[in-house]
Amino acid sequence: MRQPFTCRSVTYQHTPSKNRFFKRNQHRFAQSSGLIACLSLVSLALVGCGNDEDSIAVDNTLAASTPAQVVISDAKLLAAPVVTQNFSASELKQAAIDAGLVASLSTDPVCGVSIQYVNHTTTGLKNEATNATGAVMVPDGEAKACQGERPIMLYAHGTSPYQSYNLAALNDPLNPAYKEALLLAMNFAGRGDIVVAPNYPGYDASTLDYAPYITLKQGQQMLDGLQAGRLAIAELNDPSTKAGLNSVASKSVTTSKQAVPAMPKVSAGDKVFITGYSQGGYVAMAAAKALDDLGVPATAISPASGPYAVAAFADSIMSGRTIYGGTVFLPMLTNSYAKQYAATYPNLINGVFAPKFTGAANLFPSNDNIVKLFLQGKLPTTQLFESAPAAYPQLSTLSPPTADYSFGFGANNYLFATPFRDAYVQDMLAHPDSISPTFVAATAGALPQSKFAIRQAFIENDLRGYLPKSPTLLCGGHQDSSVTYDVNAEALAKIWQSNNPTVRFALVDVDMSNAAARSAQGKSAYISTLPTSMDATIQQAASEVQTVFSHDLDALLTETGDKAYASAIDKGKSVAEATAAREAARAGQVLTSYHGMVAPYCLNAANAFFDQYR
Repeated sequence: MRQPFTCRSVTYQHTPSKNRFFKRNQHRFAQSSGLIACLSLVSLALVGCGNDEDSIAVDNTLAASTPAQVVISDAKLLAAPVVTQNFSASELKQAAIDAGLVASLSTDPVCGVSIQYVNHTTTGLKNEATNATGAVMVPDGEAKACQGERPIMLYAHGTSPYQSYNLAALNDPLNPAYKEALLLAMNFAGRGDIVVAPNYPGYDASTLDYAPYITLKQGQQMLDGLQAGRLAIAELNDPSTKAGLNSVASKSVTTSKQAVPAMPKVSAGDKVFITGYSQGGYVAMAAAKALDDLGVPATAISPASGPYAVAAFADSIMSGRTIYGGTVFLPMLTNSYAKQYAATYPNLINGVFAPKFTGAANLFPSNDNIVKLFLQGKLPTTQLFESAPAAYPQLSTLSPPTADYSFGFGANNYLFATPFRDAYVQDMLAHPDSISPTFVAATAGALPQSKFAIRQAFIENDLRGYLPKSPTLLCGGHQDSSVTYDVNAEALAKIWQSNNPTVRFALVDVDMSNAAARSAQGKSAYISTLPTSMDATIQQAASEVQTVFSHDLDALLTETGDKAYASAIDKGKSVAEATAAREAARAGQVLTSYHGMVAPYCLNAANAFFDQYR
């Protein structure tokens, strides 16, 4: 692949195995891994918007179609929905081919899709009034699946550092959300689901000057997006508002050159599915919790690779198990909590960052190229902590704890202030978590105590105590170097399985590449409390996803390692040196690509799971 280095998306190509969850006879597997892909390129390289809202009157009095007519949100549309793009089913598939994503299709789309851009009211983390935008993807076509009452797929997107991120911008291949949005259109709307995909406050045309991040309050913000989606569908079915469909609500959105379609043949049904990946996995679970708290559980949910047990995850990182991408994720997280807890913990992030990076918390989201920020010295690339800090003996064995985490440490260039990390670790030792560093089954569901402000914020937003009322599929990969699998997905599965057998769930680890070693450690690639009649179907679907992912991962690592070996031999290195170079290249590929690579496989697993309830 040859393209300008924009750090927006990455395409990886190889030949996948044949499987019913991935298209047959494709010769390229391509996936956009967003921020992680961007950081992968950075590692190699370095070894919004105004609101042009018009004055169209919008009827916001339409009731949401929820069970028992429970009011889930008081969000209102700020303008009529805007058509950004229309696809027929064949055009949608062609767009996938053009974007290098066709092998990520579980099946060919049977529906055309109309992409609607919505702008609606919501609140920030301090309960301040603001707005947010998002996409509503409406299926269209003559097939039965494309007409009548259709289920809603509420989708929570992953981390993006780019303020212009807009899932409705399927008319703009350069938008950082384009490939993720295309995957949603193909895999869900193209199958007949109405997709509601909020951009989140702080992105696109939102007036909020920060982005909420890994906080339970995002659950209600998602419900505001869901309410806006339902209102948008009702508006689209109301002839009196038809004229508003050509309005332009954001500088990041232009209307499609295609004609505005005829009145939609679909309406929003009562079934609501929720899914999301990475940050979106956490947000999807927070949205499910918000619905549960209102007494209207979702039909089924499938969070994937999310930092659900955020307090244990933070402790794990502070213990030295550094994460790839942390120099972007963690400033966004600390800034979000600083805004949310400004009254309760006014000094929350004082002293958190090393002196040269005190402005890190305010960098994102923006439209600056990440490479530029690294080159300008505004962020370290991967280094979170000081390596071997002599003045802090309790950190000496944790800096790093093993060579596997050395990428997250530096002698002079590191993100977090060492005195802050030392104080955090002292609090961890005084008030240990029962998930990290050691999982204690009897108490794992209980949150730790703490008087350390930022750790207390983590604890207050930890989801380990949440017991979903909806059937749940958790998905991830155990070698994930960005969202640690064992302290998040695996920990929740153990808690639910051991202490709360009424939770109907399955956990799928898509990675079987070292299954024998994992099994010897008592680890399972599939855990389930689903009813027996359904479990057999889901386990079979999981097995197929595991098979194709493991094949594709092996193909990627083999290709990467063989190139490194050949290059070393060409440079006159010994066989031993070339072998070491091959292993280092394989490990580096897992570090930089794995988190993003898992995403489409979990998306397909979610679709198979939701098929049981559609």
